[in-house]
Parts: sequence; C-alpha cells; structure tokens
Amino acid sequence: MPSPTLPFPSLSARLLDDLAEDRCAAVVGLSNTGKSTLMRALASPESEAELRRRRGGPCTLIYVDCNQAVATSPQAFYEVVLRAALERIDGPVGSELPASLRGYHEAVTSAETAFSASLSFNLALTGLCEQQAGALVLLIDEFDEIYVGLDDRALLNLRALKDRFADRLIYVTATVRSLLELRGGPVEGEFAEMFSATTYRLPALDQAESDAMLKALDLDGLSAKRRALCFELSGGNPGLLLAVANVLAALPPDWEGDAARLVSQELSPRTECLKLWIQLTPEEQADVTALVLEQESLPGPQLRRLESLGLLTGSTPFSPVFAEFVARRARGGEVTEEGVHLDPDSGDVRVDGVRIPVLTDLEFRLLSLLYERRDKLTDKYRIVTAVWGESFLGEIDDARVEKLVSRLRGKIESDPAAPRYLITQRGRGYKLLSTPVTG
Repeated sequence: MPSPTLPFPSLSARLLDDLAEDRCAAVVGLSNTGKSTLMRALASPESEAELRRRRGGPCTLIYVDCNQAVATSPQAFYEVVLRAALERIDGPVGSELPASLRGYHEAVTSAETAFSASLSFNLALTGLCEQQAGALVLLIDEFDEIYVGLDDRALLNLRALKDRFADRLIYVTATVRSLLELRGGPVEGEFAEMFSATTYRLPALDQAESDAMLKALDLDGLSAKRRALCFELSGGNPGLLLAVANVLAALPPDWEGDAARLVSQELSPRTECLKLWIQLTPEEQADVTALVLEQESLPGPQLRRLESLGLLTGSTPFSPVFAEFVARRARGGEVTEEGVHLDPDSGDVRVDGVRIPVLTDLEFRLLSLLYERRDKLTDKYRIVTAVWGESFLGEIDDARVEKLVSRLRGKIESDPAAPRYLITQRGRGYKLLSTPVTG
C-alpha cells in the first residue's frame, strides 16, 4: 500500500502499481480538482521510497510543471523538462551527469532550430536513462496546452525514447481532457497508445478524505457536523470543499440557517463553480443546464460524458452548490448592449451582445483582470502576477504575454488585426476599453 500521506489513495495505489511494472499512465480531471496535488505527492520522497520498494530497485521521480514553460512549443517543453531534471538530480560526487545535463539544457535553451533542440533533448534523456540508477519517471503536470502545441516529431521522439528504454523511462501525464480528446490522428494515436489502458479519471474525495483534509485546516468553528455538511455541499471537489469550509467556519456556533442557500450566495464558492464551468464545452454546459433546469435524465452518452468529467453523482449534479450556480447562470438576462461584458457568476463573455467561444483558463484570467480594470492601463507585471502567479515573474517573458493577449484578442475581436476593445500601448501594457475604438 502507498504511503498514507498520498492523496486519493486508491488511485495512488493503481499509479504506483503501473510505475512498478514500467507502464506509462495518465490522470484526467478538470482543473482545481487535485491533479497537481496528486502529481506533486507522487514526486515526494515518501512516494519514491514506496516505488523503490515495489520495484525492488532504485528509481527517480521528477515533477515537471508545464505552466513554467515560457511558450507552448517543443523547445519550451524540452527546456522545462530538463530544468526539472537538473533541479532534481545532483548526482554522486565526481559524476559527469549533472554537468552533461546542464550542457544539454543550455543547448536546448539556445537552439536556433527545432531539430537541434530536439537532438539535444534526446541526448539528454538518453544520458539520463543510461547513467542514472534505476528507472526515470517524468510526472508531466498541466500538459494540455503544451501537448496540443507539440509537433509530430516531438511526439514520435517521446514514443521512441520510451520504446528504447522500456524499463528505464516512464511518463505520467496530467491533463483536463484525455490525450486522444486533445489531439486525434495517427501520430497522436501512437503516442496516446502508451496510456490506452492506464488513463484514470481523478475521483472526488470521499467523506473520510474530505474530513481528513478539513481537520488538517484546523479551522475554528468547523465542528464534525459542519465538516460533514462541507462534504455534502461540495460533493468532494477539493476546491469547492475548501471554499465551503471557510464560509461555514465563519458562522456563529449556534447558526442553524439554510447552509446551501448561504454558501451558494458567497463569492468564494461561486468562483470555484465558475472555474469548473469555464472548462466545459458549450455542449457540455447545455447538457448540465438541461439536467439542472428540466430535472430529467439525459441520453446515456451525455450522462456518461458529464460523469467522466466528475460533474455527476449518479444522474444528478455532484454538488447542490454547483447546481444552484448553473441555475442562476441560466436565469441570467441576455446582454445586448455594445461592449465586452463578463458575467462573474456564470462566466459568460459577450461582445456586442454575442456570446463568444469558451475561453481557456489563462485567457479567462487575463480577461477577468482587464475587465476589472476597464479603461485602465495594465502592465506586464500585473498580468503575470494575476494570470500565472507572482512566482512566475522571472519565467514569463514578453513574448508569452503577447501571445496570450493575441489569443484572447482573436476570440473577442471581429478583426484581431484592427482591435476595437483590447488595445496595446507599446512599451506600457494593455487596455480593455468600455467603448469601442471608432474610425
């Protein structure tokens, strides 16, 4: 059995079983449901010790956070993988491995062509597999955007490296959608084939896991009864669970009102529901809305789809708070006036009264910041801090900020080359206008 410190113990046990047998694995689940917590825990010394026991030999687990990649390109992916390896592997005294790995990392960073970057990356992983004791496990977190941006050669290289070092190189990926959903084609299929029998949906927390997480918070005012209520209202979703807990812990000890109604009106739980909502496709949003409003069962394929996303328990929404959020969103009025409008409750974005396509998480964070600061200049520092986090200030360059702005502009502007709302002030930053540029 895995260490008791690992989250989602049943899934953790299956993943460790796969790694012990040299199998690649994939974890799928909506953002903010615990994938990164699980992946980081798998990279812990306790987990590595457990895997060494199961394998009967040495192994090295390396956590790769793709959010630290400076672009969505093969070269940026190679760089972030080798950077993570450098941070994890010191090597014994006198070992040439760290020095050679550092050289390959520098070669990837400075490569002028995709081919030379790919060659240096392959040589680096080959050296790691040949010189590092035991198996090398790459825990590739937040892989969605990078995976979509990889070219065919990069995917074929990753597959070829696994085929060459079958018992010494193992990949574990964490994505919102399955790899085949993110990309479908012969090359993608060949890469995704490594995960065909070992792709797992991230489960919700069960009541015991929920209770243990809440006890660890040590919140005053969170009695056993209220901890049980937190689980009931959140459905075991980690982000929503913590938001509900903070609301209930702040209530007087003798409070006996309608907890579901109260929680549904609070900003923090609504924000957690919004984070889930904006990750759904328009079709999935329509199915959830129909299920909540009409309270009739959907056809089997739609139900199974929503269940695979962790949105249902049986045939009902996983959380009454999320169900109320969906109902409130559906009851909201249509926005028809000119301008960019963002509904903070529903996550809907309309431009001149027309609903725009679903935004990615990063695009939505950027628009939320600019919308909050309408008609005010927003510089790169503020964007990186709000969108990626303060810890990324040294990692995200101007080019990546510009690319994200360009992607958002492509969704909210009818002519991105001549923007009416999202404008650039060279050398200073960006501004979202409340009224369009004319002329």
